[in-house]
Amino acid sequence: LRPQMEAYASGGWANTDAIGEQLLGYCSKGFRAVKMRVGVMDDTVANSVARVKAARAALGPDVKIMADAHGTFSVPEAKQFCRGVEDSHLYWFEEPISPDNKIGTAEVRASTCTPIAAGESEFTRFNVRELIDHRAVDVIQPDCAIIGGITEARRVAGLAEAYQLELAPHCWGSAFSFMAGVAVAFASPSAAIIEFSSGGNPMMYELVNEKITAVEGKIMAPTAAGLGVSPNWDFVREY
Repeated sequence: LRPQMEAYASGGWANTDAIGEQLLGYCSKGFRAVKMRVGVMDDTVANSVARVKAARAALGPDVKIMADAHGTFSVPEAKQFCRGVEDSHLYWFEEPISPDNKIGTAEVRASTCTPIAAGESEFTRFNVRELIDHRAVDVIQPDCAIIGGITEARRVAGLAEAYQLELAPHCWGSAFSFMAGVAVAFASPSAAIIEFSSGGNPMMYELVNEKITAVEGKIMAPTAAGLGVSPNWDFVREY
């Protein structure tokens, strides 16, 4: 549906003193959107809030910032975090609490104006529909390696289109699941931005012969046959 799509650099593990520099490093490569990690890794909600505030102070108002808690906050903690970062204007807050607690996720969403993203741990479109029925999400994130391949991910995209939600396939793990998510995103009018791994990830960058790149923070529409990548059998044999 589009020749290119904005990508966000996905990383952001540094502490309060270094998070700004780390995220600016992604921006220096052309990215205008970044994702950082929060949650149990920070020990306290206050530390997570401080890291987000430091990130916003370093990046200024025009760079999109997402935060991912990997399901590690409790409901009260997630609400506290949302209140603490409200003036940082997150593009979305991802997996605030356990993905098994859909009602709790809805409770978090109802407490904040920050968009809530979830869905990477769901196994079928029916699980995703439960998230929607509970009014728990603004952004749906199916992972093609978990949801049931490109076919089921496309059905989830149909739900996003019908309910006017944003689609942002979870593009993590191997180069193959990444390219599957890219294919689904480029085929859906509900997708606006795509994840681009910016940490060390041999399964993304060494498993295949092709070089997966983002150009000035953009990913080009795939044109090669199939997923467009082929296994590096030397890597496969070694590991």
